[in-house]
Parts: sequence; C-alpha cells; structure tokens
Amino acid sequence: MVLLTVAAGLYATVSLNRLSSLSKDVVQEDLPLIESSINLTESFIAQDLYANRFLILHNPKVKALFWERSDEFKARLLGLHFTNPAHEELKERVARSHQDYDESFRKQERLFERQNRSPVRSAEMGAFKASSDQVLSLLRQMERLGRSDQNEKTILTNRSSSRAFQITVVLAALSLIFGLGFTIYLNFHLASSMRQLKEATHMIGQGQFDRLPTIRATDEVAELAESFKWMTKRLQELGEMNLDANPLTRLPGNLAIERALLLRLKEGIPFAFCLIDLDNFKAFGDRYGYARGSEVLKKVSEIVILTVQTLGKNGDFVGHIGGDDFVLITDPVHVEKLCEMIIKEFDEGIPGFYDEDDRKRGYIISKDRRDVEQKFPLMTLSIAIVTNQRRQINTPMQVAEIAAQLKQYAKTFPRSIYVVDQRRNA
Repeated sequence: MVLLTVAAGLYATVSLNRLSSLSKDVVQEDLPLIESSINLTESFIAQDLYANRFLILHNPKVKALFWERSDEFKARLLGLHFTNPAHEELKERVARSHQDYDESFRKQERLFERQNRSPVRSAEMGAFKASSDQVLSLLRQMERLGRSDQNEKTILTNRSSSRAFQITVVLAALSLIFGLGFTIYLNFHLASSMRQLKEATHMIGQGQFDRLPTIRATDEVAELAESFKWMTKRLQELGEMNLDANPLTRLPGNLAIERALLLRLKEGIPFAFCLIDLDNFKAFGDRYGYARGSEVLKKVSEIVILTVQTLGKNGDFVGHIGGDDFVLITDPVHVEKLCEMIIKEFDEGIPGFYDEDDRKRGYIISKDRRDVEQKFPLMTLSIAIVTNQRRQINTPMQVAEIAAQLKQYAKTFPRSIYVVDQRRNA
C-alpha cells in the first residue's frame, strides 16, 4: 500500500507539475506573442494607411502621422522580450523588415520630389507595396507561431491530463486491495481533480471560457487551476484586443471609424461626420508636459461620450483618430445641438487644466515649430461637420478631405466653433 501510494502520489505530482509548467508557458510566452503580434499588426496597418494617403495626397500632416505610427511600432517592438529563441529571432526579422519598409517610404518620397512632384511610377510603388506585404507577412507569421505553440501545448496538456487520469485511476484501484479508505481518499482527491482538469483543457481548446469547472484544492492542483484561470482571462483579454481601440481613451480608432463610415455610405444612411480638433494643444503639451496633455485628451473624450449619451441616440459613433483629433458620427438632424453642448462643456472645463497665472493672463508662452517663443491663447475646439444631405459622398477618403478643409477654415476663428459644409454637388 505504501509503495502504491507513493507511486500514485509521485506520478500525480510530476504530472501536475508538468501541466502547470505547460500552462504557465502558454500564459507567459505564447499569449504575449499573440497579443503583441495583433497590436503590432494594428499599429502597422494604421501606419501603412497614412503612407498610402500621403502618396496620394502628399499632405505633410499625413506624413507626420505616418512617422508617429512608425515610432509607436518601433517602441512596441522594442519592448517585447521572449525567452524562446525562435520568438526572439522572428522579432528581429520583423524589426529589420519594418526598417526596410520605412526606408522604402523615404525612397517614394524622394522619387516624388525628384520627379517634380509628379505621381510615382507603378514599379516604385510595387516595391513599396512589397515591403509593406513583407512586414504584414512576418506579423501574421508571428501570430501563427504563437497560436501554433499554444495549440500544441493545449493538446499536450490534454493528453498528459488524460494519461495521468488513467494511470492514477489504475493505481487507485490496485491500492483499494490494501486499504479501501486510503483509496477512496486518493481517488476523490486526485482522480476527481484530474477529470476536472481534463474537462477544463477540452473547454479551453474549444474556446468555452465561461464554463470552466471550479477546482477546489490546496496543492499543485490549485496552482494549476489558478494557471488555467489566468490563461482564460488572458485569452478573453486577447479577444478584446482585436478591437481597434486608442490606448489612451479606449475609443475606436482609424479602422473602426472607416468601417462606421463605409456602413453608412453603403446603406445610404444620412450622417454627419464631425472632426473634432483641439487648437493650441501642442503648445499646451510643450508647456505642461505629456501627462497633463493626456488628461486633456481623456477629458475631451469624456465630454464627447457624455454629450452623446445625454443628447444623442442609438447608433451614434465616437472615435479617436489619434493625438488631439476625435470623431463623432451622428444624425444630421441633431448634430448642431451636440456640437454646441460639446463646445460649451469644453470651454467651461478646459481652463481648469492651466496654472492659475496662465489662466488669468488668458495665454501661455511657448515655442512654435520654428523654436520661437510666442503667446498661445487657451485651448479652443474646432469642429468640422461633413454631411451627405446636400452632396453625394461615395468614400471615406472624400469625407476626410472635406473635413480637413473645413477644419483649416474653423481654425481661422479665435474661439471654439463648429462649421458645417454647406456646399452642394455641381
């Protein structure tokens, strides 16, 4: 009985430790790889979108957004650390490919300038597209590698738990001959837990995260159960990461905004697209720093969301393009009422972010883009409103172009203001 008991205990302990190790490996290595590849893919798609827009529009602001996304991609990639050499080697390949992509963009830019700002030839564009595809291919390979490792370890965990369950039951049955009482305890304590672990493994492999059994134990089984809970939580979070959300405000980003516009354009729904931009935000950030600037952006997102919740209706969309640019898509009928409330709340709340002396003066002293000190008034809000009531709009790009023009016009006013596109089709 002692030998069988020791054998059963040792085997169960070794098996449980192995299962715990596999689960931890999934949580600490494979899931971060999958999550990172998804985040990097989202960041690179946004960067590539700005690249294509610049090559079409040749707007310096679009180019600046391209390089901001490039720096964001590099920062995220630099922050990744893997213990698996294969994962680390793939990370280095992504870094090199992304560097080649940035250099290819510079070549496109130089070609455009050398050709007297005439369109870049298709051959050069093909090379640039190839560099973009290479980065995306490596990112997809990174995600596939993570998912493949995760699936293999899940299958291995399932097999190990099944084998451990079977052997434990056999040892328990043999031990029953020598001590029924001890065997009942062993079977209840280990076999029952192993069944639950097997069931949990199956459910995780099938994506059924909400029906995992509760495993009550105080030894290695409990540690493994905690690993399963953690892995389940991380898998659920990973699913949520697929949302195109801004990391600061958690509002939908560029891809979600384009999808929302495309849906309305495809179904012929009347809409009002509001591009909300902060005036003098850069000077504020230079004066008070990144942290306080982030608080301002959070405040603006809260104002827009609360206004939509109070005065809007179901179906209204709020997004964050990035930086100090926000988007509101609503019904043209009540768009002006929403914009008036947003401006009112903004003008009342924004002075509180300034120091008392600056608030009393009504301006701050900061350096402009030419490194010359100037007086910058307190921040105001410019809202450009594009609707399809008076003109036919076919693409999100058309909406963006009209909104950009209106925004520049709105910024000529020294106060918070919204302007509505009144032009009609010729």
